[in-house]
Formats: sequence, C-alpha cells, structure tokens
Amino acid sequence: MLTGAGKDELAMGRRYQCAGLLAMALVLAGCASVKLNAGFDDVSAVVEQRSRSRIFWHNGTELDREAVAKLRSLLDDKLTAERALQIALLNNRDLQAVYSDLGVSQADLVQAGLLKNPIFDAAVRFPVSGGRPDWDIATAMNFLDVFYVPLRQRVAAARFEETKLSVTGVVLDFSARVRAAFFTHQANEQMLELRKSILQGLVASMELARRLREAENISDLDFARERAVAEAGRLALRSAEVGVRQGREELNTLMGLWGPDTAWEIDGHLPELPREPEPTDRLEPLALTRSVDLAHARQRILVAGEQLGVNRATALIPELHLGANGERSGGYWDVGPVIEFPIPLFDQGQARVARAAAELRRAQQEYYALAVRVRSTARAVRDRLEGARDRALYYRDILLPLHERIVNEAQLHYNAMQLGPVQLLRAREQQIATGVAYVEALRDHWLARIDFEQIASGRLPRIRGVQSGRTPAQLNTNDREGH
Repeated sequence: MLTGAGKDELAMGRRYQCAGLLAMALVLAGCASVKLNAGFDDVSAVVEQRSRSRIFWHNGTELDREAVAKLRSLLDDKLTAERALQIALLNNRDLQAVYSDLGVSQADLVQAGLLKNPIFDAAVRFPVSGGRPDWDIATAMNFLDVFYVPLRQRVAAARFEETKLSVTGVVLDFSARVRAAFFTHQANEQMLELRKSILQGLVASMELARRLREAENISDLDFARERAVAEAGRLALRSAEVGVRQGREELNTLMGLWGPDTAWEIDGHLPELPREPEPTDRLEPLALTRSVDLAHARQRILVAGEQLGVNRATALIPELHLGANGERSGGYWDVGPVIEFPIPLFDQGQARVARAAAELRRAQQEYYALAVRVRSTARAVRDRLEGARDRALYYRDILLPLHERIVNEAQLHYNAMQLGPVQLLRAREQQIATGVAYVEALRDHWLARIDFEQIASGRLPRIRGVQSGRTPAQLNTNDREGH
C-alpha cells in the first residue's frame, strides 16, 4: 500500500505525463503563419498571360512608391486603351479590395490546419465545517482533431484555389470593362465632333430658309420645319456633350482618378479597322479549354466533394475529447483520464451529409449548364464580331464614298446653277449622318472585339447588343423629322 508521500509522487508523475501529452499536441499544431499575399503571384501570372496586362497589389511595401511613379508617367501623355487599363489596374481601389479575398482564404486555410485549443477546467470547494479546500482540475482536447485536420485542410485548400480563380475572373472582367469604357468614350468624342458639324449645316439651312421666307419664296410652314430640324440638332448636340462627360467620369471612376489627375486627354477618334480580321474559326474550343468560369465551376465541385467527405467522416462522432482530471481531497491528489464524446442518439449527421450531397449535385449540374452557355456565348460573340466588322466595312468602303460623290456632284450642279443651296446642304447633311452611322458601327466593332478577347482569355463576357442599328436614312429622317 502506498503511503501519503507515495501517492503524491504517483499523482505528480501522472500530471507530468498529462502535461507531456499536451505539449505533444501543441507541437503537432505547429507554428503556422498567415501570408496575406499568398496566391497573388498565381493570379498575376494568369492575368498577364491572357490579357497582356500586369497587376499590382498595394500592400504597404516599397513597391507602392514605384507604382505611384508609374502612374504619374502614364498620366503625362495622351491616354490610349492600354494606358487607361494599366492606370486602372494600378489605381482602382475596388480591385485592390478584391485582392484581399486571397488573404482571407489563405487565413482560412491556415485555420483549418490548426488543432483546437485544449480546454482547462478548475473548481475549488470549501468545506462548510472548515478545513482545507478541495481542488478539482481537468484539461481535455478534441483528440479526433488529429485525424480531422487533414480533411479540413483539403476543403480549405480547394476553397483557396476557388478564390484564386474567382479573383482572376474579376480582374479579367475589370480589364474588359475598362477597355469598353475607353472605346465608348472615344466614340462619344468623335460623335460630338460630328454633331457639331451637323448643327452647323442645320443652322446654315435655317438661316437660308429665313432669308427665303423674308423674300416670300417659301411658306411659314417650310421655315418652321427648318427651324424644328435645327433645334433638334441642338438637342442632339447637347445629348452628345452629356454623353462625353458621363463617359469621362466612368473612366475616372475605373482609373481611380480625382482632382488634377482628371485632366487627361485622349485621341478623339476611334482606331480604324484592323487590316486582317480576328481568327474566329476555333473560338468555341478555345473558349472551353481556357475558360476560367468552367475551372471555377470544377473547383466548386471539388469543394463540395471534399465537404461531403468531411461530413460523412464526422457524421456519428464529430468530437472526442481526451484529457486528464486531478482532484485533491483530504490532502491527497487523485489523477485519472477523462473522455468525452456526444452520443449520436438524435443527430446522427444525416442532415449534414444530405445537404453536402445536394450541394455536390447542384455544383455538377451548374457545371454542365455553364459549359453549354460558354459554347453558345462563343458562337454569339463570333457572329457579332464578324457582323460588326462587315457592317463597318460596308460604311467605310461603300456608303461613305457614295455620299462623298453625291456631295461633289451636288456642288458641281450648284456651281452651274442647276441645284439650289438647300439641296446642296441636304447632301452634306446626309454625308455627315452617314459618318455618324460609321462611327457607331466602328464602336460596335471594337466592343465586339473586346468581348471576343474576353472569352478567348477564358471569361464569359456580358453580351452587349448592337447599340445602333439605324441606317443613314433613318438617322437623316430622325434629324429631319417632318420632311
């Protein structure tokens, strides 16, 4: 039989053993650290490969000063589409906020690899009749965490990859949005210039009609019609001015500019059509193989599958606490093991497993539906790009030269006094109206090309309908309502 001193030594030895087990658990947990910029290099590499643009993350390092210097140099010259995009990628704070999703997901991954902290419990009881108090000390930790940590890590790792794909998609979408806003603003600038020319012709026609009315060569009705057309031209010019200002502010927002930095300038004319059309015959298989959207959907399937595995493994016994309990009563310590686990009497995990299985089935069906949508969108973008190019070529090669010839012939007839000044002004107005329609067709081509480049880079574009289907005759009819 052990004496009091022997019992104390035995209790102390057991306490040391428990402390050793606890220290071992802490070693298994490891000293994990969180790198908030983890995954950014992977996103940057994909974006640079597919959109030929470099991205930058402001994270309080010395590189931030280099980014500011780069921004200043980009603002010194006239903006091009590529310059505007680079400024936006450097300076847009909404985009910078999206990059923080990588840090959040990386932190979740580190958290998934940590063992849950052990729980320490202590109680002291004082005898009512007096004497030494009784102590009750226990510590326990979830022993099953050692086996469940790898399962949780697999889920978190799959979600981290999903986050990287999501951020990549956001950057590619943002790049396309900036380029579309730039070409739209450029088209608005060119349209404003044409609207000013149209208004000059309409005002000249109205002044000529005024003189003819004073000479009683036309009726008051004809003069009122001429004036109505001129006033409609003023209104169209005002709308064009507002469109230019709105487009400029949209670009300022996307580029994150304010104050003096908003005084940038661009070339007020859209670039001409490329000499050779974009190769569109292999767009559909290219869109499938490079699709970030499909890769994201596949990753969601993997996440759902890993989560289903975790729920199945932890269905009956999600927790199992092991530890030690020490009780001091009557001046002696009694030490023994402690085990705690829930009894799966009511909740056997069937609901969690069923939910995870349903989410997996949903992710699979969404993947197949997305694949169909990628194929359909690729064909729609291909047809729209080809149609927009054909339409712009038709204006450039046929209608514009034809109206130029009409104006030249009208000028010759006017010089020979075979044509009145009103008819000559009409011919010039129709020529400018055809130029407006060509600018719209050229703008639609560049917007369609942006969608083409976006889906070729692996991202589903937001299909933009042809923004103007009006013919020159319709433009002229709208400008000359009542004639």
